[in-house]
Amino acid sequence: MTFSEINQTEEDIKNYSEVNTPKKPQRKSNSPFVINKKEIPYDKNAYIHQNPKNKNRWCLYYYDRFADRRHRFVLTDPVTGAYPEPTLKGEEQAFFFGMRKFMELKEKSDRGESVNSISFKELCDKFLKRESGRVSDIPHRGITKVRYRLIKSQIKWIRDFVNNDKIMIHKMRKNTFASYELWRINQAREYGKDTPQPATINSELSTLGRLFKEVAVANGYLTEATMPLIPKTKRNNRDKKPRRDSFTEREWNELEKVARLYWIKGKSRILDDEYTIEKDKTGQYKTVNTISKISQRGRNNITHRIMFYNAMRISMETGMRVGSLKKLKWKHIDRTAVSSVPNTPKTEKIMNLSINVPAENNKTGSSYRLTAPIAVFIENLWNVVNRETRKMDDFVFTNQSTGKQWSSRIWEDYLMELLVEARLADWNLTTKQGQGNKRIVIHSGKTLTYYSFRHTYITFRLNAGVPLAIVASNCNTSMQYIQDHYYHYQSDKNIDILTKGREKYIKAARGTMDWINAIETKDQS
Repeated sequence: MTFSEINQTEEDIKNYSEVNTPKKPQRKSNSPFVINKKEIPYDKNAYIHQNPKNKNRWCLYYYDRFADRRHRFVLTDPVTGAYPEPTLKGEEQAFFFGMRKFMELKEKSDRGESVNSISFKELCDKFLKRESGRVSDIPHRGITKVRYRLIKSQIKWIRDFVNNDKIMIHKMRKNTFASYELWRINQAREYGKDTPQPATINSELSTLGRLFKEVAVANGYLTEATMPLIPKTKRNNRDKKPRRDSFTEREWNELEKVARLYWIKGKSRILDDEYTIEKDKTGQYKTVNTISKISQRGRNNITHRIMFYNAMRISMETGMRVGSLKKLKWKHIDRTAVSSVPNTPKTEKIMNLSINVPAENNKTGSSYRLTAPIAVFIENLWNVVNRETRKMDDFVFTNQSTGKQWSSRIWEDYLMELLVEARLADWNLTTKQGQGNKRIVIHSGKTLTYYSFRHTYITFRLNAGVPLAIVASNCNTSMQYIQDHYYHYQSDKNIDILTKGREKYIKAARGTMDWINAIETKDQS
């Protein structure tokens, strides 16, 4: 039975009530919770009654045959929330409210939804409680704490948009979230924040979809047909698998040189009025000390810069994921020297060290081992990092003031400082150096983050002729992933490999390419 079939007008319901309203109270039923029982004409398993255990308030009893569950609802005015008078005088009004409630429940039951509903706030709370239980330190066995905080932030934006925590989710319109993208952009501008990217908004909408599907639909509060529609933003016409930006060989060489010669020593090269680097009479760059080595804070800053430089070098020699590097502990470093060449002198052997990356430190959720010529960089770190209090279970990259693991802000700030110092970027004009929320403008227009070191390592190794399978194995990723995200194939650079063993079958052009010149001349005429 559809809603239209059973939805009578108020006048029809009143007429039915006048005919069937008893002139005197009915006898009590066998239940101590039911008096003045009045059956619903459309369903013998539903009726309206008063509950003497609850101030004689009018209630609706409803038996859901499909779910085999019994429900009782206290009847109230859907507009004001007021209770009908607990007398025979209020019976007419109670009957009308009960009929409306019955029709609503009947429709939900026919659609396969749970008769009981929840508010939007309750839906969000259930979802967040579920997600908090999934937090795990091991990748792919749940979500990280950072991911959970992001989800909480997304839910907050969504709740702000709805602006009605008390609304029952089955009463939300299909197009409730149609204007979410426009609202989200306007809100960001109102609060003075950057305009959210389409990917950001789509991520929030994806969480919204999970909110309804994994809680509301999964628990029977709604069906997929009755849940609100989840819109999608219009993405820019970009490749679905964008390349990750890397450093060119020139950019990397400049970055490394500047970091080693100036930045880790607390020095900065001087720029003239034309924004070029000044040199003295001997051709050496003029520098100025930017960090005082007198104070403990200054000395710690110098130490942090040395640590970051060596972290950068380790990344460029191993291709480690930045997340794994951040969680690196001394106990993960295998101090056994490694060499693939038999009878290698000890002085050369010590160049190579192995790192054991545990499952909880790896994005893929699996442990692996890598070997690279990083002994000197590990030694540099060992000599400067918390030497007095250091333990093998400590993180390698720790704040020298607090002894705690480096924050993400430290990694980001030091990379920005170094990019500016290397003349690969400039400070944003709206950002003053030394203040929070630093921003830079990269000259090349590329998006360079710490992850770019991993991408640069992979790109350099492939260009050096290292087989794809070996690069993939050492970086703990798949060959297909490298092909999709990293490997920018250049056939001209690989021509010698592609033609190897075929030289005797290939003849040189006889006319020294004169035919191409003839075609070009014809086209020009």
